[in-house]
Amino acid sequence: MHRSSFSSGQVAVALVKALMLRLDLKRGPVVTDGWLKAIGISRDALEDETQLMTVGALSLSLSEFADIEGRAAIVDVWPQLIATENLGFWVRVLRGTTGPAQAFSRLDASESEYGRTTRWQTLEVRRGYWRGRVHVLHDPSLEQSGLLALLRAAQLRAVTALFGLGPGVVTATASLVSEASMLSQEYEVRWKRARLPEFAAMGGLLGAALGGSSSLLHAPQGVAVGASLTTAAVCAAFGVTFAREASRRADLTAQQLRVLALERSLVLKETRDRVVSTRIDGSIIAGKYRVHARMGSGASGVIYEARRISDDFAVAVKLLRAANAHDAVASDRLRRESEALGLSWHTNVVEMIDHGHLADGTSFLVMELLRGETLAHRLRSQGRIGEHEAFAYALQISDALVAVHAAGVLHRDLKPSNIFVAKQPDGSERIKLIDFGIARVEWEETRITGMGAPVGTPGYMSPEQEAGGEVDARSDLFALGATMFECLAGEPPPPTPSGLFLSSGTPADGVPVGIARKIPPHWQAIIEGAMAPDPKHRFPDARALSAALREAAERARVHANLPA
Repeated sequence: MHRSSFSSGQVAVALVKALMLRLDLKRGPVVTDGWLKAIGISRDALEDETQLMTVGALSLSLSEFADIEGRAAIVDVWPQLIATENLGFWVRVLRGTTGPAQAFSRLDASESEYGRTTRWQTLEVRRGYWRGRVHVLHDPSLEQSGLLALLRAAQLRAVTALFGLGPGVVTATASLVSEASMLSQEYEVRWKRARLPEFAAMGGLLGAALGGSSSLLHAPQGVAVGASLTTAAVCAAFGVTFAREASRRADLTAQQLRVLALERSLVLKETRDRVVSTRIDGSIIAGKYRVHARMGSGASGVIYEARRISDDFAVAVKLLRAANAHDAVASDRLRRESEALGLSWHTNVVEMIDHGHLADGTSFLVMELLRGETLAHRLRSQGRIGEHEAFAYALQISDALVAVHAAGVLHRDLKPSNIFVAKQPDGSERIKLIDFGIARVEWEETRITGMGAPVGTPGYMSPEQEAGGEVDARSDLFALGATMFECLAGEPPPPTPSGLFLSSGTPADGVPVGIARKIPPHWQAIIEGAMAPDPKHRFPDARALSAALREAAERARVHANLPA
């Protein structure tokens, strides 16, 4: 394998930040500052743990750390990995997970899609046990010291602690081996959790032993048996109580850490937004567009109203400062959005006009200027929309998806906030599909599919997308069904049961969506056909969904005796 074929290797700053926190704790700030100087990184550069840095810089950091603390100390940095000031790193790993087994295979979720350094794979899961394999995608020479492998073990230990179960017992089952032109290594993780039947049985046995021995010494046989049984029952009840309390404490710790992680991610986002939102009113972008008022923030940048200098045409400009390496993920999103929009022209898809980079590294995307509001904003103000209006919206969205999918693009984040109700000059409304920041371009996606890390928004993702599995156009149809359910019912659809789509890629037995009493009759078959848990039971494509919508809309019109 030639070096040019290796991933550029981008890892979260959180990994180096954990080493810094450990040195601060054990050695003090003077030693830590010397270590930072040796690796050429400032404390400020480690403030945002969700930023990215190269795996080469991480390797150097580990080497210098081992010289100070020793190699064995690397495995013991797990508490610093989940310290409050480092929890922003874990948000993507924790999203949609209910236990360690799901989270282990998502350890690469925070890496850049175009600079992944690892890919985690689950091999076996049992109660209190997980076995998995990590595929190393970066330069294998960085693995020779074994320090990166030790840090991966620390990450695995941290995962179980995130769920209130204490650090896991991690074993590397084999050394790094070459497999299919890449290196891989297997790990086993074991952890304990109190279980009611076991503690009840243990308490019962203990009680029987105690009660029996005491009774034999002091009471007749019949009385002894009764005392033994009574003591066994009491101890069994104590065992159940103990197990319940241990389980409750673990769940409480896990919930508290989730809340802290979310709060930390929001703080980091607000900080980034303040940096990005420096006022640039009146400036000229790319020599073509004069910037006017700031309109708001999108998923991957700040959006401004602007005018094209050549003809005074009104446009929207999305800006993203991506001069630093830690902005690689956001830069990927903006580039992906420009590619997807360029391929997906349709009257119900926001039009891309221009894109590129400025001299200072700022990425920009120029789109048509839309006036109106998002569907999410309308639902917040109205609660729900009427059946006739819902048909009009759904037909436009499904028609947009026909064009998008025909171009080899999957949106992957269809939801009310990414659907814009645009006011037209004649006063009418037109639906526009927006924000293709995590869209999938079919022929480009082979290097990032199957990574076990879901992208999208919980509540609208299909079961297979929520599980980090392979997705196709039917996943967008599921999201459209969920969106229309919310439009009609005034509330999001019932959550998809956890574990519905197995890690093997095989859908489990589904459950009814449970919509009969929530939405109008003409919509029931539509939404059930879009939101079937098993993709094979959904509409085969957006064209089929669009045809079903038109038939249902006509039946609803005739039933209501409305003019055509």
